[in-house]
Amino acid sequence: MRTTALTNTHIIFGLLVGLLLFISPTTTHALEDCGFTRSLYVGVTGEDVVCLQQYLNETGNTIADSGPGSPGSETSKYGSLTEAAVLKWQQSKGVAGANGVFGPASQQTYLEDILSQLQKQANAQTTTSTPTPTPQVAGASTSDDEEREDASKRLTSVMNMILDTFDELEDLRDDDEEEAADIEEDVRDIIKDLFESLELFFDEDYDESEEMAIETLDDATDAFEDAGGESDKSKAEDAIDDAEDLLEDVEELFEEAEDKDEDTGDADEYIDDAKDYIDDAWDAFDDGIYKQAISDAFDAEEALENAKDEIDLVSDDDADKAVNNAWKKYNNAKDEIDEAEDDGEDVDDAEEYLSEAKRKLNKAEIALDDDDAEEAQDLADDAEEYIEEALDEIGSSNSDDEDERDDAEEMIEDAWDEFDDAWDDVYEAEDDGKSTKDAEEYLEEAEEYLEDAEDAFDDDDYDEVEDLVDDALDAIEDALDEL
Repeated sequence: MRTTALTNTHIIFGLLVGLLLFISPTTTHALEDCGFTRSLYVGVTGEDVVCLQQYLNETGNTIADSGPGSPGSETSKYGSLTEAAVLKWQQSKGVAGANGVFGPASQQTYLEDILSQLQKQANAQTTTSTPTPTPQVAGASTSDDEEREDASKRLTSVMNMILDTFDELEDLRDDDEEEAADIEEDVRDIIKDLFESLELFFDEDYDESEEMAIETLDDATDAFEDAGGESDKSKAEDAIDDAEDLLEDVEELFEEAEDKDEDTGDADEYIDDAKDYIDDAWDAFDDGIYKQAISDAFDAEEALENAKDEIDLVSDDDADKAVNNAWKKYNNAKDEIDEAEDDGEDVDDAEEYLSEAKRKLNKAEIALDDDDAEEAQDLADDAEEYIEEALDEIGSSNSDDEDERDDAEEMIEDAWDEFDDAWDDVYEAEDDGKSTKDAEEYLEEAEEYLEDAEDAFDDDDYDEVEDLVDDALDAIEDALDEL
């Protein structure tokens, strides 16, 4: 049976109260969009024209105050009054090429309008309303409440994903109009599935509603990615893959340490924890709870980093980094000694120490080639000691540099902690049914700043570290403001 989408504002309110506050809606109106499959213009007749007129009247773009076309008296004919109302609506919505013809661009805007109204109501209701407590009877089950909540979260995720897809289509339309049109057609089908899920929800068939919403969310995610977006699904899969790669590396390091009878501390316990987190991440991924999957993957990586710290064995990567950092310090010290020589200072002893440092580093390179990570690490440490002696000989000490380095390292670590805390707030907000897209974009920006800060730290550019960390903290603050 064909019905109109949200034929009055009470339907919108009833939908959101029922969906987000878990109160059964009083209306029995079936939810389904108009399903436009053609352009509408003067002279066209049909039930889709009736649906359009109802929508226009409901949104304040009244066809007529009385008689044919007025609220409650909508007709199947697209006449001059309908054309004028459509033009008024197009201009209010900023539809490109507004001319009173209800074509593809107008139909997409119509769909966006329905969903945006739902989302705005959702955000308003979840921040200003409190669900009415349900009287509890001894022995009564709360499973229905939990099923309602699970289904409502799925439905809200679908709405958010569809709106995100519309945002991506704006850019895609400029690059590939035909591809954008194909995706828009897919989105129309997705919206129909969404309304079917909502009908199941209102029929209190929460399990079926959630199951259909999960399938619809998968389709919406595919459409979002086809339009050029990076979905939480993709991010979750990448995060889990990264965690599994790190797990493989740490397990190899653990086995190597055991073969050499090196102390492994509690590494095996951390590795087991990481495996559990990865299993949880895949379970959440399969259930479509992608942000939880990402969080579990991050927890797995943290456990694996703790495992690495427990293993008393120098890895090839650690040795390689140590040698590279020592070479950077060598080059910086050489520049400083050259400057001192230009200033007329006696640098003979400093150069001898620096030459010894270079010899140690050359031997460290050989040790790396021989896969002797521990020897390479020891030689790199010896080289840094000679570099410090060289700097001391020209009246310089790297103690200030060490303090500055420690400050920069602490600055980065504190910023990462705030970054992780912000993601926790995002996950909590999404669980509450709020839109978190803008906050996530700010956090992605913050992550880039922090990664750049780590690169600057490796280059001993501590002023740049401070600037990048400040930028990251500003982005984190913007993300929290969005919530």
